[in-house]
Amino acid sequence: MDLTPLMKPKSIGVIGASQRIGRATRVIVNLQRFGYAGRIFPINPKYPEILGLPCYPDLASTPEVPDAVVVAIPGADVPALLATAVERGVRGAVVLASGFAEAGPAGRARQAELERLAAERGLLICGPNCYGVFNVRTGSAMFSADFIGQPQPGSIGLISQSGGFSHAIAEHLMRQRGLGLSYVVSCGNQAGVTVEDYVEFLVDDDETAVVGVFVEGFKQPAKLRAVAARARERGKPIVALKVGRSENARQAMLAHTGSLAGTPEIIEAALRQSGIVQVTTLNEMMDTLAVMAAAKDFRRPGWRVAVLSGLGGECGRVADAAHAAGVDLPPLSKTSADAITRFMPDFATPRNPLDGTGAMYENAALFPQMIAVLLRDDAIDVLAVNFRANVPAPGGWAPSRPFSENLRDALKTPNDRLVVAFSSFAGADLDQEVVRTLGEAGIPFLEGTETAMLALRHLRDYRRALDGARAPATAAEAHAEAAAAAAHVLGNEHAMALLRQFGIPLVETIAAKNADDAVAAAGRVGYPVVVKIDSPDILHKSDVGGVRVGCADAEAVRRAVDEMLGGVRRRAPNARIDGVLVQPMVRGGVEMIVGVKRDPVFGPAIVCGIGGVFVEVMRDVAVRVPPIDRAEALAMVAELRGSALLRGARGRPPADVGALADTLVRVATLADAQRERLLALDINPLLVLEEGRGVVAVDWLVELDPEA
Repeated sequence: MDLTPLMKPKSIGVIGASQRIGRATRVIVNLQRFGYAGRIFPINPKYPEILGLPCYPDLASTPEVPDAVVVAIPGADVPALLATAVERGVRGAVVLASGFAEAGPAGRARQAELERLAAERGLLICGPNCYGVFNVRTGSAMFSADFIGQPQPGSIGLISQSGGFSHAIAEHLMRQRGLGLSYVVSCGNQAGVTVEDYVEFLVDDDETAVVGVFVEGFKQPAKLRAVAARARERGKPIVALKVGRSENARQAMLAHTGSLAGTPEIIEAALRQSGIVQVTTLNEMMDTLAVMAAAKDFRRPGWRVAVLSGLGGECGRVADAAHAAGVDLPPLSKTSADAITRFMPDFATPRNPLDGTGAMYENAALFPQMIAVLLRDDAIDVLAVNFRANVPAPGGWAPSRPFSENLRDALKTPNDRLVVAFSSFAGADLDQEVVRTLGEAGIPFLEGTETAMLALRHLRDYRRALDGARAPATAAEAHAEAAAAAAHVLGNEHAMALLRQFGIPLVETIAAKNADDAVAAAGRVGYPVVVKIDSPDILHKSDVGGVRVGCADAEAVRRAVDEMLGGVRRRAPNARIDGVLVQPMVRGGVEMIVGVKRDPVFGPAIVCGIGGVFVEVMRDVAVRVPPIDRAEALAMVAELRGSALLRGARGRPPADVGALADTLVRVATLADAQRERLLALDINPLLVLEEGRGVVAVDWLVELDPEA
């Protein structure tokens, strides 16, 4: 998809502009203020001119066909107008109007018309219900928001479904943090161009080094993963804040942009597997973008962090924050500790985090001396310096100004360490004299201890993932031909056929119509046996008395079958009963749950967790989206809190984790091959036997979509 008409238009029509400052006229103001060099055509039959520009009565009257139009008219009139624009030859449209997918049946119908125009006629639609697109470098501000001051071009690309957040984040990064942006995109309801399309554009844009995404709902998950793979190849981080974990948030998103949130665990797994950096707060997002942009040339292999602060309380606090984030604060080298001891007061302790004490505020020589020592320490890869940078009162004390100058001057001598500055908390406006001075040396200023440590962790984890990146397993080519019954849940025979086709080990299972058949089956598999009800309509057998374990002889089997068939028919009178299933008792092993969940956006996901008596207590699961390879499957197992049970806790022998990983890969292959049909798969329990003995599925449920 060529987004040039939206991202780099040579001419722009503004439909609905007027002589009062509204959404459309604000776009013209921004285009003029920010130096857009292309042609601007205000369009409104009521006015001869707007802001010194000739105003045209309609799109047919403009002296040339604009590359893109900005549309600020009532939502009900938008589809017809865009249809006319397409006929005229317009290639891109920013629809500021609301009243579409977020606004009930009538709005959804209007959005469907826009989606048809985009799909069938190739119109690039940004929105509706958005602020628009801002190319900061060219001043192409088809963007309806007020900016304070002159926007600063740079290497951070920002995409947000929320118009308000696109503006707030962009303005804060540029105005407060001194960070430049390449593009700001508010895409709203995504009727045409989606979040994934914009990410693709920014990944391929040479002027963008890092991409930030605030998203409510994805539209093209397969494309997202493909684009993320290309971003990894180019070493270009994507930082995403995905909202919608709670039901309340999901309802709010439907009301805001009409977005379908999806299943949080599955989406998080998909983003993680794709190498996308996930954050949970706006402050964390902004600090992470700042660090990622600053570290584009950082190449040291280690991630050992030293912290310097003039606050003793902050030293303890940052140590806790680093521990929580998993950031390594190693001891200073003996050489550094000895050097610091020689020039610091006796009450100072040379350790990491390093407390500069109040002395560094009173003796101007101490701060640059400490910085010089830390930047020479071979045990340190990253230096994080803590000081406040709030705007001082007129004539007031501003120690951070000389500190920032000291840091800038220290880095005039080539040094391969990453240096960041951070405040203890997000406060009021930042002192731009401090921020600009730091920016001259490529030092980002981060606004909070916790988010600063998280940002460093995100950078470290992202770089480590790049260093160890593996090509994902290829998608399965085999397509199972299991015969699906009219009901969604497969009967046992068809379910077993499907599972076996993908190599999933199943306990020997024989179907029996009556007690005599069950006794014969028990003789074949060997006593003791388990007898289970065989019914596609009963999902939880034990709830209706449909499981008997430890049947040690023929009489026990007859009694179990007779009692079970009668009892289940009473408890579930409408269920189809095919008879019973007879299985040998499998002793030992760790009980696991392995299954497939389906997300409405991302499709199937593989779920693995500790089962048996632990399942309700631990609620311990790992999630991935297919395809996965064996290494990814082993990583799933390792991240379970209960993985110690598999390693042999409390004298138990180690379990066959390798066989479990192989089974997860096979389940993922099945899910990928059947992604259009598979609604759910549940293997519970999957017994992981002693190392070398493999795994065996004991009970299973497969649900297919009969109409797929």
